[in-house]
Amino acid sequence: MFDWTSILKESPIEWLLEEANPSVRYFTLRDILDKNEDDPQVLATKRLIPESPVVKKILRKQNPRGYWEEPGNPYHPKYKSSYWQIMTLGQLGMDKTDERVRKACEYIFRFQSADGAFSSYTQDRTLKEYEWLRKKGKKLPSLEEYAASFVHEHEYSCLTGNMAAALIRIGYENDPRVQKALEWLAKIQNRDGGWLCPYWRAHIKDKHGCFFGTICPLEAFSVASKESLTPKMKETIEKGAQFLLTHRLFKADHHSYKIINKYWLTLSFPMFYGYSILRGLDVLTKLGYLKDERSNDAVEALLQKRQKDGTWILEGSPIGRMQANIEPKGKPSKWVTLIALRILKRLGSRS
Repeated sequence: MFDWTSILKESPIEWLLEEANPSVRYFTLRDILDKNEDDPQVLATKRLIPESPVVKKILRKQNPRGYWEEPGNPYHPKYKSSYWQIMTLGQLGMDKTDERVRKACEYIFRFQSADGAFSSYTQDRTLKEYEWLRKKGKKLPSLEEYAASFVHEHEYSCLTGNMAAALIRIGYENDPRVQKALEWLAKIQNRDGGWLCPYWRAHIKDKHGCFFGTICPLEAFSVASKESLTPKMKETIEKGAQFLLTHRLFKADHHSYKIINKYWLTLSFPMFYGYSILRGLDVLTKLGYLKDERSNDAVEALLQKRQKDGTWILEGSPIGRMQANIEPKGKPSKWVTLIALRILKRLGSRS
């Protein structure tokens, strides 16, 4: 067992504990310093999260009914509508004890399909497209058939995984609606262990799992408690983890293990539908995959991006497209540094 902090020339932990960012401080106390949820420092810090500038800005833009932007369109505009705010608030450490967060979650549950999935299309969005196509003279089925078809087609594994993960973080793990989402994700897993959007025409002929579609369901399972996982879900996790490990998290499992997509080396926050080695390592180590040498290439790539002061730079984020920017790109990132240290701490605990 090695000392995971010994690889750092300087420890950034005190920087992460600064009170100016209570969300990062909270997760540092909990995940890096191993303090319990009932620790006085942890409790005091968590109470400050709703008052942080980013959280206040997001919630200030919320409609009193619980949504952001358009009431009938939780997916669009991307990064600004309701789904994305719930994902962000969950990652920032907010939970349903805050009435505004609870109201937002209850609002988006109305868009969950009967099978448990979440769709990027809604009745409101399809109505606009239906009217546009009708004016063009297109031959169309009834509005009800058209809407049902498009809502079903755009039930995404990445979106449903992200929403399940966010809702679990926010405190809905034992809610039957979230359990139904997890069951749907297990049901539609691809044969190779990855995931595709199962009904989307763009994926209908694909056979190889999508990394975007895979990391989001796996993240949902990673934040669920082990006690809540069914045997089917545990089998699903193993298949999904092997899919990532077979590809060494970012390389083709053929062609001499060439890098599949160089952008997957970009360190980003918040985590939305995209894939990166940072997210892959965070999810796999959280799931307990600590000793598999196939993750070494990704760990090495992460370590190479470490700065001399022990921090990591934020390389990617949809700046200007969210309700509130989290951190500036190109600067040392408390969030990326926290996640990187969390990964290394887990790996440092292995025998």
